[in-house]
Amino acid sequence: MTKIGLITLWSISVISIVLVEAFWWARPPVHPGNLVAIQNHLVQKLRHATNSDLGSAALILLQDGKVAATQQFGTANIDTQSPVKLNRTLYQLASVSKLITAWGVMRLVEDGRLDLDKPVNGYLTRWQFPEGEYSNKVTARHLLSHTAGLNDLFGYRGFLSDEQVQTLEESLTLAQDVASGKPRGVEVTREPGKNWLYSGGGYTVLQLLIEELTNQPFADYMAEAVLQPLRMERASFDWQAIANEGRAEDLATSFDTKLKPVPQRRYTATAAASLYATPQDMARFLQAYTRQNPVLEQATLRQMMTPQPGARQDWGLGHTLYVANGDNGYVVGHD
Repeated sequence: MTKIGLITLWSISVISIVLVEAFWWARPPVHPGNLVAIQNHLVQKLRHATNSDLGSAALILLQDGKVAATQQFGTANIDTQSPVKLNRTLYQLASVSKLITAWGVMRLVEDGRLDLDKPVNGYLTRWQFPEGEYSNKVTARHLLSHTAGLNDLFGYRGFLSDEQVQTLEESLTLAQDVASGKPRGVEVTREPGKNWLYSGGGYTVLQLLIEELTNQPFADYMAEAVLQPLRMERASFDWQAIANEGRAEDLATSFDTKLKPVPQRRYTATAAASLYATPQDMARFLQAYTRQNPVLEQATLRQMMTPQPGARQDWGLGHTLYVANGDNGYVVGHD
């Protein structure tokens, strides 16, 4: 069966990336594997959902690892009224950032610098899980698959330009930018590896882990180890670097829950919530799954797309496993 890749980027409320063997959520007249039908269906939906006032979308369809169709919708930046440019417009990828972060973690595993099944407290010096029954049992495998027994349920909203951005250690101890509920920290409340509970805080721990193992800022390591080798040339986890390079006007406008434009926010938890990338960057990321790439071996990618213990058969390492694809694998991605 022909493999089709789909990238959909919404600046209104949703950002999703899905690598598909078949277009699994579609209903007739969209037929699995029918590129034209898939494209027509998505174009209709995205055209209806976007306009010059309420955001933008970019669609890239890949077939057999090659770009087969592209289309842009709406206005990327409402201040400049600039159109969407596939190789220039930067979308903040929200929790899809975790998918790319997972590649950075697994690169350290391949390099022999990190053991997936060794307790992460043994690697950490700047901050550690608060002392408790299970605090020394959490591994990188648990954090990647959301089975670490954490109860944070983050959700980060970031900081406005006039607010002080917390350090990683401060955020892990008592995050002030939680999207819902009261400020709280990251702690282990259940036995790791037994149950799944989505944890943004777990990926903030992974961000700190990367910094400790590499002695580099997280954004610098990710640029060198993942983004640049995959030719994601305009992508960055570093908001300030984007601004310093004069690219702030390339950012797609963000909106609140009432669909009102909001200013860009800065994040401590960039690994969990704040990669900026163009549609072209994300197409190149998706293409790396279908061919040999300079970052991860194919065996590592297969491991990342394999169900993990305690993850209800629908989570791998950094990847949601949406449904079996009928070819000894899964439709995978992150939304």
